[in-house]
Formats: sequence, C-alpha cells, structure tokens
Amino acid sequence: MIWLVLILSVAIGAGAAWVVPTDSKTFKYLLSFSGAFLFATLLTHMLPEIFEHGNWNMGWWVMLGFAIQLLLDHLSEGLEHGHLHTKQAKIPWLAISGLLLHAFLEGMPLSTTDISGHNHATGGFLWAIALHKLPIALLVTGALRKAGVSRSTLIGILALFAFATPAGALTVNTINVQQWSLQLLAIAVGILLHVSTTILFESSQNHRFNAVKLIFVLAGMLLAGWINSSMTL
Repeated sequence: MIWLVLILSVAIGAGAAWVVPTDSKTFKYLLSFSGAFLFATLLTHMLPEIFEHGNWNMGWWVMLGFAIQLLLDHLSEGLEHGHLHTKQAKIPWLAISGLLLHAFLEGMPLSTTDISGHNHATGGFLWAIALHKLPIALLVTGALRKAGVSRSTLIGILALFAFATPAGALTVNTINVQQWSLQLLAIAVGILLHVSTTILFESSQNHRFNAVKLIFVLAGMLLAGWINSSMTL
C-alpha cells in the first residue's frame, strides 16, 4: 500500500502541473492544506507517541532532525516547503539531490518495524507524507517544464522522488534497526516539523491575514485530527 499511495501522490501532483500554475493562489492553498495536515499529524499522533514510548532524550533527536532539515534547505533551495529559488534554465541538480535525501529520510518511519506495537506504513502518517509530496511534485514538474527539461528526464526525476520515500522504509526493514526505530521516528518528526511550520509561515503573502488560507489550514488540521483519532494507527 505504501508504494501505491506515494507513487499516486507524485503522479497526481505532476499531472496537476499542467492545470495549476505554481504561482497561483490554488497552489498556495493546496500547499497550506498539506502543511497544516502534516503539522497536525505530528502534534496529535507522532510527538505524543515519541514521548510516551521514549525516554528523556527524545527531544534531542527531534532537534537533530530539525537541524538536518536546516542543512538540507541549503541543498534543496526550499523545494520541500514549496519554493525553488532559481532562475536558471537548467536542472537544479543540487536542489533535486537535497529533495531526494529529504524524501528518503522522511520515509524511514514508514517501515514495517513496530513502534509501540504498531507501524506507520498505514494510517495518518502515511497520508500526511502523501499529501506533503503532492504539491512538491507539482512544483518540481512546473519548474522543470519551464527549464525546458525533456520529458524522459522529467519522468526520471519524478520517479526518483516517488521511490525515495519507500526506499527509506525499505532500507530500515533491510538493515533491521529495531532498537533505533524510535530515534529514527524522532529525527523524521523533527525534519517534518521544520517543513510544515515553514510552509504555514511562508505561504502568507507579506504576512497578511488571508481568510481563504485560514479555512484551508483549519480544514487540514481538523482532517488530520479526525483521521488520527478515528483510525487504528
């Protein structure tokens, strides 16, 4: 299921690039919704789980993830939270590499490794990652199309992006790091806390109040809260 959901998320986002410009209000609202859903999932499920089943030093692992994302931002140019700061008509390979590394790391908690008696390969965390990947796939597709990238190269980059997250989960399953599963989860949560809060703060134009954006943010948070309280995760 994890492979199908994440691949479809990237495919839908890429397809939407032909009808939703990345500088449109629609894209910004979609980004706000996905960021709010991700943020609420972290608050209502992932963070409580980490501190319930971990020990006093779990906060340090969350901060490590936050710091890792700060470094990744310099590579990816903000792709993870809906920005691509480049005007060059060529493939931003450094930014793409940073994005792929980010996608790989956030996929580690999606392994079948049990944490507190269950895994995150299904449920709210999976859907949060899928919703996060959708607008990013839209942004990457739109940016690379403007750069005149060939269709085959574009498909190849999107395929790498789609499979990077499941590859993170597969790696954890393969090397059997059961004893570090909670720490890996905390690192991923720190990474995604940085991304989700950046999305929510940066999606406001000139930091002005936007009623429509507020509706999308509240909808994302409420949906995440409902899913995480009603589904067996």
